[in-house]
Amino acid sequence: TIDEAGMAKTARRKLEIAQRIHDIVTAEYALPPGALIIDALVFTLATGDAEFLNAAVETIEGIRLIKRELPGVLTSLGVSNVSFGLKPAARAAINSVMLHHCVEAGLDMAIVHAKDITPYAELGTLERGLCDDLVLNRRPDALQRVIEHWEALGGATVAAAGKVDDDAGEPIEVRIHNAILRRRKDGIEAKIDEVLALRDPVDVLNNVLLPAMKDVGDKFGAGELILPFVLQSAEVMKKAVAHLEQFLERTEGVSKGKIVLATVFGDVHDIGKNLVNTILSNNGYTVYDLGKQVPMNVILEKAVEVGADAIGLSALLVSTSKQMPICVKEQDARGMAFPVVVGGAAINRDFGRRIAFIEDERLFEPGVFYAKDAFEGLDIVDRLTSSAEMRESFRSEMLAEARTARARALAAQAPATSDGRTARTTLSYGAPPRPPFLGARTVDDVDVRTLWPHFDLKSLYRLSWGGANAKGEAWEQLVREEFEPRLAAFQRRAEAGGVLAPKAVYGYFPAAGLGDDVIVYDPGDPRREIARFPFTRQIGGEHLCLADYLLEPNDGGASDVIALQVVTMGRDVTGAIDAAQAANDYSESYFLHGFAVQAAEALAEAMHDRVRRELGLEAGRGKRYSWGYGACPDLAQHEIVWRLLDAAAAIGTELTEGFQIMPEQSTAAIAMHHPQATYFNAGAVRELTLA
Repeated sequence: TIDEAGMAKTARRKLEIAQRIHDIVTAEYALPPGALIIDALVFTLATGDAEFLNAAVETIEGIRLIKRELPGVLTSLGVSNVSFGLKPAARAAINSVMLHHCVEAGLDMAIVHAKDITPYAELGTLERGLCDDLVLNRRPDALQRVIEHWEALGGATVAAAGKVDDDAGEPIEVRIHNAILRRRKDGIEAKIDEVLALRDPVDVLNNVLLPAMKDVGDKFGAGELILPFVLQSAEVMKKAVAHLEQFLERTEGVSKGKIVLATVFGDVHDIGKNLVNTILSNNGYTVYDLGKQVPMNVILEKAVEVGADAIGLSALLVSTSKQMPICVKEQDARGMAFPVVVGGAAINRDFGRRIAFIEDERLFEPGVFYAKDAFEGLDIVDRLTSSAEMRESFRSEMLAEARTARARALAAQAPATSDGRTARTTLSYGAPPRPPFLGARTVDDVDVRTLWPHFDLKSLYRLSWGGANAKGEAWEQLVREEFEPRLAAFQRRAEAGGVLAPKAVYGYFPAAGLGDDVIVYDPGDPRREIARFPFTRQIGGEHLCLADYLLEPNDGGASDVIALQVVTMGRDVTGAIDAAQAANDYSESYFLHGFAVQAAEALAEAMHDRVRRELGLEAGRGKRYSWGYGACPDLAQHEIVWRLLDAAAAIGTELTEGFQIMPEQSTAAIAMHHPQATYFNAGAVRELTLA
């Protein structure tokens, strides 16, 4: 935004120049507005010159005007110009605040050092206020206060400054709110005692504690907090409520509602369900957590016993999610009317809408609601336990969405048929490798230290430990200050014994691929079939199926070889996870669960590497496929693996009635040595049609 008179300093001038550029480019040269990127320019606030005290405000308003008056035009800004001349630590904070306000005004592109940017919500209250005063020109001594503050800190980082308990002069309600939001356990009981001198216990619960947890949830939903921090806030909340409960015991109407919660029958995974329990119970609900692998009649009987306001069901896998429509149909058959909230990795919103139909066009009137995470589950339950008018409106909205989704699905549905093609014409085959032995062997002397090099830290930190939303400096700080020390502590604990008990059983079997089937032959008689794995095939695409990675039978017998493996971390770690959860140490339970899951994956990868070495394959050749995923979705085939490897006797792993592995931190896989083996999804269209 520069013209013959120079650089624009006010918001109005910035818009005028942008308008001139826009008219020339769009009218004279017929370029679309979206081809334009306008830099609104910003001047440094470090000089203290009266002419530039409002420079940041003019830029922010200039961006807002340009975005409003010139639809389609994009905006850009060299953000750090605003702090030029100040010390690095102060600049990082000012730039972070400036970026926040510019983005709110509509900024599309920012030139920044990402590592120096801290999310606005993660800045300390004091630092954020000082920078807001300067950027928004709210007081004449703002610049001097910024300079003095960072000189006093001696160049401390924004993140370090944010950890200072700087709200001692605030009202007690604010201090309690901040303690929960900032995950400060120490002294929370004393704060509760202080606020009880001013307010009654129910008022404290409903109007001090619960709004603080709502703020935590809102910040999580906005990507400003990662999940482990939410759990740490919940620990503070639990401690506060535990202290408050002694004053609530004789008070009626404290609970916001009653929720029966369970992981469905056949499913041994409960980390997601535990998160929902934590969030609901710390937001004023009475939660009856029935655990995992819960039969549907037990769930329904408990709902009747306690007079539940809703039933919450969790499932990790497609096979176990089929228990969810049973809850709906069984309620209908028994004349029950408990709303059902469903969630888990196996399902999506369309699944929730689909199972709301009991038969043909008849819907389950109390409603089936899908929650993508614990906080959407909280929002759903809040609406289900609100006023009758709001509850009815919400239910009607859900039923209408289900009808619309069903009509759309029926209109788009086409029969899924295979054209008979396979991937064999595109694959090349050589002589199969020679295994060092046939049959099964147990490995029960695993040194946990050999697992650490196989840890996928990206998966552990971003997925299992909930750091996916952290970026830039916030991510680096999170890894440095939270994740790396915690991982090292878990590793030391495992090396000392008592938490992980890694074991594996694996083996090589003569095999062949025929059609969609992998045929397994007797190690002592390669012409005698002893098992068969029918796998799914892609309908369309490359027409891939796992059977294609093996040579076809040779003269009616084995022509190739497969490897099977089962690994486990043992039962002790499951007990430790459950104990931490029971002790309200939610974050410890969450982190330990993720660590144990990653340890199981690391052992599975280590065993696959062992298979490669024993078969004489180069590193990285072949793929390892676990049941429950697209290429081999049928968990019932675990029974074949357990029989061939004798996995129960060898390493103490068992299968549930739903064919899931116990203990939970265990995996099973089939390894294909073919050099062109890849991961793929098969049978998706067929599954959708059947559903």
